Amino acid sequence: MAGAAWLAAAGLHAILQFFSPGESQPVWTRLFVLGLELVALAVVIAAVSVPFLLLASGLERRPAVWRILRIVLVALLLLALWASWGMFWLSGRFLDPEGVRFVLRNFSDLYGIVLRSSPALALGAPFGLVIAAILVGEAIPPWAAKLPERIPRFVEHCALGLLGLSFGLAVGGLASSAHRQANAGPLTHLIAWTTGNVSGDLFDATSSPELRRIYMDQAGRFVRKPRKDWLDEGPPDAGAVFERRPLVSMEQYLSTVDRAALRRWNVIVVLLDSFRADQLRATGGAREVMPGLEALAREGRSYPDCYTVASHTDYAAPSVFSSHYPLRARFVHRYPAPPRYPRVMVYDVLKALGWRTAFFSSQNEDWGGMLNYYQTGGLETVFHPKMAGFPEPLLKLREPYTGSLDDAATITEAMKWTEAVPAAPFFLYLNLQNCHLPFRIPADFPRRFGPPEIPFTITAGMFPREKVDVVKEIYADSLAYVDVQLARLFNRLKERGAWDRTIVVVTGDHGESFYEHGSPAHANGIYEEEMRVPLVLRAPGLEPLRDPRPAQLIDVAPGLLHLLGLPIHPSFQGLDLVGPPPPADRIRALVSQTGWKTFLGAVGSGFKLIRNGETGGAVLYDLARDPGETRDASADHPEAARKLRAWLKTWRWGQVEYYETPDRWGREYPPVITSP
Repeated sequence: MAGAAWLAAAGLHAILQFFSPGESQPVWTRLFVLGLELVALAVVIAAVSVPFLLLASGLERRPAVWRILRIVLVALLLLALWASWGMFWLSGRFLDPEGVRFVLRNFSDLYGIVLRSSPALALGAPFGLVIAAILVGEAIPPWAAKLPERIPRFVEHCALGLLGLSFGLAVGGLASSAHRQANAGPLTHLIAWTTGNVSGDLFDATSSPELRRIYMDQAGRFVRKPRKDWLDEGPPDAGAVFERRPLVSMEQYLSTVDRAALRRWNVIVVLLDSFRADQLRATGGAREVMPGLEALAREGRSYPDCYTVASHTDYAAPSVFSSHYPLRARFVHRYPAPPRYPRVMVYDVLKALGWRTAFFSSQNEDWGGMLNYYQTGGLETVFHPKMAGFPEPLLKLREPYTGSLDDAATITEAMKWTEAVPAAPFFLYLNLQNCHLPFRIPADFPRRFGPPEIPFTITAGMFPREKVDVVKEIYADSLAYVDVQLARLFNRLKERGAWDRTIVVVTGDHGESFYEHGSPAHANGIYEEEMRVPLVLRAPGLEPLRDPRPAQLIDVAPGLLHLLGLPIHPSFQGLDLVGPPPPADRIRALVSQTGWKTFLGAVGSGFKLIRNGETGGAVLYDLARDPGETRDASADHPEAARKLRAWLKTWRWGQVEYYETPDRWGREYPPVITSP
């Protein structure tokens, strides 16, 4: 029976591996990694068979109980297999303990994605698993027992022969580099996870040995979990200084406002999901993808040296309005309802001064608990696809894979809101999503870059690597579509005569990877392609300029208050975006903290240090000489590495110590480093 079970599972794995929607690999590479998975599968089946036999022997006198238990156990094993392969087809990564925690925290959202993408899979799989479990655990054993003896013997011989072949393929895969080029399966991924690999393949996928240091501890050993959190290395050096600003009430803050100098302009902040800096000429792009936004950049200011604060939306987007860095825990932070720690959003200040305030988003703002963070009482209107009473006519416009609303509909609803009370100034936040994977574009929208039809699958976390150039063009077309939708809003404001009293900020919550460092999409690390974002600011009377200052998204809120004639709120950790430029050696913190991995970074003076959040291992990149981030420059620039490492340790310690100490929340805002 064990041999038959292994043959059946081997056949299923082979089908799933060879038809998976990820990057295509040479046949021999796929065979090598399949051999690795099948050898691991044989070991697991052999190990599972022992407790099965013991249970069968112990429950020999209670056959009904054994039948039920056997079906349940088989169903659980099949469920684990289905869930891991399902996650791989969805995101390009098999399940591991960290992935399970992530799924449990976001189960309803993830299941909703699967349900919208494939209702048959989402609804039919549980029933299919139960039927399969009944067949495997109840129907097949009695039937197999009646077969002629030669058939089970033949099956066992086939299983042994295939196992020998798999072992040979596995050895070949380990001897070559095949194990670094493709995911083998759920079991080899678990082996990789338990033996210290962070990247997701059996061994580290980074081709350069020196870059593997980021996955090592101080002794040069690969580790998955630290023996001791590097936060516990102790507090910062004696020279580190934090500015701890005391809490002030809104009344206290407003008492410092010069009402005569107040500019009652409209404010529009637009976040485009997955918006890379190289897609805009104003911030370093090579071609014109978004002509409307390019025109806005010529009319206002662009910031080519701008970083987001995090590689994923739930951390990055809220920071634009609170001007707070998103690191709040040693591991993943999900915003509670309601958060007890203090935050003052830019729209809180404006609402207190008479602005209308609204939030129109194409995405699900419940993701990661973001809406809990946004809800400070300063928003009058909230519109997003998962809100209660979402308009029925808009449901059909939601993207079936991600559940995001088509940006044309979001812009239309936002324009209706802006025109409801023409005399009052307004604050409007727009989050647009057509440029998020899978880069959905309406069929009737003319393509300028990519093909009208896509003959392969683009999922949330992967697409064929050899199709990366085509996917980049599809991505560019999605940005062009978003550009047209923004132009509708801007033109309407001009027609109504409101443009000359409106501030507009357009940026990205984070960038997007196209396998530059082994993975597509985002939330995979803090490399340049995910952390550099365009930033365009247009305001009445603001001199057009290509501003070279080192900027970050937490600078948007202070800059907006400055433009409106308001004092910078003491809560903000960012700097004034339109005030005197900061020092050229300003250091900016970067975060990528997901259910699977944590990376923290510090960028300044042309260098970037990336430190593994679990192991403490670090690499340094010389961005001027190595913009592609391929070579560790620590040995060439030891002082730069020392300075950034010390600053990052200080910053992380200050952030986490503040959020782990609730007593501080009642008397002060998050700290600001004034010296490393």
